[in-house]
This record gives sequence, C-alpha cells and structure tokens, in this order.
Amino acid sequence: MADDAPGEGGWLPPVAPGGNPPPRFDTPQWAAPRPAAPQPAATGADRPPPPPRFDAPRQASSPAAVWGLVLGITGLALLLLSLGTLFFITLPLSFAAMSLGKRAREAGQPSAALWIGRAGVIAGVAAAVVLIALVAAGVDFEELRRDIERELDRRRQDDEGGSGVDGVRSAVEGLRAFIGR
Repeated sequence: MADDAPGEGGWLPPVAPGGNPPPRFDTPQWAAPRPAAPQPAATGADRPPPPPRFDAPRQASSPAAVWGLVLGITGLALLLLSLGTLFFITLPLSFAAMSLGKRAREAGQPSAALWIGRAGVIAGVAAAVVLIALVAAGVDFEELRRDIERELDRRRQDDEGGSGVDGVRSAVEGLRAFIGR
C-alpha cells in the first residue's frame, strides 16, 4: 500500500474491469492519444506518460482573414504611394481590415489583418492631421510643386556629370531653403 500514497507516485482512483483508464489532466484533450481498445487497469506508477505531440490541428484560413489582409495592405500601399493625400480612401479600407481581423481572430485565425488595419488607421489619421495643418497654415501646394520642379531642373543642369547622391543632397537642400523662407 506504499504505492497508493498521494505524495509518492500519485494516487489514482480504481478502475472498473473493462473500463477506460481515468483521464489525465496534464495533456490537452486534442493532444492525448485515444486507446483503440480497453486496456487493463494500471496504477499511476507503472503507466508510461503519453508521448508529447507537437502538431496542432490545422484550421483552414477563413475568408475574413484573407480579405482583411488584402484590404489592410491595399490601404497602407495607397497611403504610402499617395504620400498621405488619399487618406479619405485608406481610412475606410483600414477600418474594414480591422473589422475583418477581429472577426477572424474570434474564429481562431491569426490576427495580422487586425494589426495591419490598426496601423493603417493610425497612419491615415496622422496623414489627415498633417494635410489639414498644412492647408490651415496656407501652404499652396501648386506653388510648392512648381518650386520643387524648378529646383530639380536647376540641379539637374548643374550636376549633369555628378553622382546621384549629390543630386538628392542638393534637392534636400533646396527643400530646406524653400521651407525656411
């Protein structure tokens, strides 16, 4: 009866003849191997532990997760390519990506669409704030475009034989001069 002590080998309740062994709570149900036939009763000390399983059950990707990723990436790409001027298009795309990402996460899918949607909303709001602040400050975007074109043309003519790094450096200096005036 020394084997039945709770502190030494762990005491398990007796099993009826022909019954299943008692459940083990150290392994999740989906990972525990199921016996094919009833096994004879065994004590906890002489029963080997089940082998570890590292393969989680695969779930098929849901359409919500896929569409959330597509909308989120499209929103961020449009925002970057338009330098923030299409924030009124990218914000709804990002909100839709967040919504689909939440739906996919509730279904047990990865939440990449949720994070991409959040990043798109944050970037879209920041772009809207910057553009509204520039308009409120009285920046004339057409005049800015013409000044940048003139400055780039002048630098191109000056640096016909120069390296590309010098051209970029001079364009940045021209922008600094324009903003500083």
